[in-house]
Formats: sequence, C-alpha cells, structure tokens
Amino acid sequence: MRFVVFGLASLSFACLLGQFYGFWTMRFFGCWVLPPATAILCFIAWQHRNEPKDLGSPYTWIVRGTIGGIIAAFAYDLYRLPFVLRGAPLFKVFPRFGELLLGNTEPRWLVHSVGWTYHFSNGVALGIMFLAMISLFKKPPFLVGAICWALIVEALLLLTPYAAFFGLPLDSKFLTLTLTAHLIFGISLGAYFRARLASAPA
Repeated sequence: MRFVVFGLASLSFACLLGQFYGFWTMRFFGCWVLPPATAILCFIAWQHRNEPKDLGSPYTWIVRGTIGGIIAAFAYDLYRLPFVLRGAPLFKVFPRFGELLLGNTEPRWLVHSVGWTYHFSNGVALGIMFLAMISLFKKPPFLVGAICWALIVEALLLLTPYAAFFGLPLDSKFLTLTLTAHLIFGISLGAYFRARLASAPA
C-alpha cells in the first residue's frame, strides 16, 4: 500500500514530465489520469479512516501529507513573493501550467486558477510521497529528511527541460532563489510533520 500511495501521488509530477519529453500532453494526463488517481487516493484514505492514526496508516500519509504539502507550498510562495514583485519571473510558470492543462489561453481567470491549482497539487504530492517514505523509519527525521527531500526534488527538476521549456534563466540569481525557496518548503514541511506526528508510533 505504501508504494501504491507513493506512486499515485507521484502522477502529479508525471503529468508535467510527460509533456517535457513528448510522452503525453498535460491536457490528456490532467483529464484522464490525475482525476481517477486523486479519487483512488481519497478512497484509500476513507477506507483506512478508522485505523489508528499512526505513521503506518495510509490515512495519515494521505491526509497529513496533503495538509503539510499545502502549508509548505504557501510558505514557499510567500517567500518568493517579494522577489516576484521586484520582477523575478518565478510565478510565470503557473499560467503556463493552466494553458497546457486547458489547451487554451482564455479565459485568463480560469487559466490562472487551473495553473495555481496544479502548483498546489504538486505540493500535496510532495507531502504525501515524503510521509509515505519517511514513515519507514522507526524514528523519522522529519525536519532534516524534508529539507533533503525538497532540495533533491528541485535538483532533479533542474536536470529536466523545465527551465528551457518555460523560458527561465538558469543564472546564479535564479538558482539561488529557487533553491532557497525549496529550502523553505522543506523546513515548513518537516516542521509541520514534526509538530503533528513526532510522537506517533511508526
């Protein structure tokens, strides 16, 4: 079940990676793969809702992972907001996500809404995936583990065509901003899990 939950959550990233490499379009994947995968995750959480809410429960991985991922994504964006207001193109990918998922550039409010929703779905996916993995440890290193997780994911993303695809400059300023933002994401994710789950049995 651990690998099922991890794999279903990872499909949020597969949606984008498949677009990069020409395996599928985000529109196809977002319409026909992500919705049923999300529904299955919700069903798994509901099915295990009456079990002990410990670190071995799929309910905990999915529900706590979702909450932690959303909180961390908000912290990530709040950290980047001052730089965006000064002209850094850190939010430009979100409407592009929306365009790719909708297959259209209008209406703009819907494009932005869908793009931002997909952005937060990636935050949720990272939370679920991390919690499913880290709960293998008898005493999970939530904070250190989440920081390493966030930085590794960002490093791997930079090895894909992500920057070139969205026209982002891979200069020292951009790299510093994106790596520190993911550091904030990892700290927020780990701090939430440590506060809520540190005493939960593995």
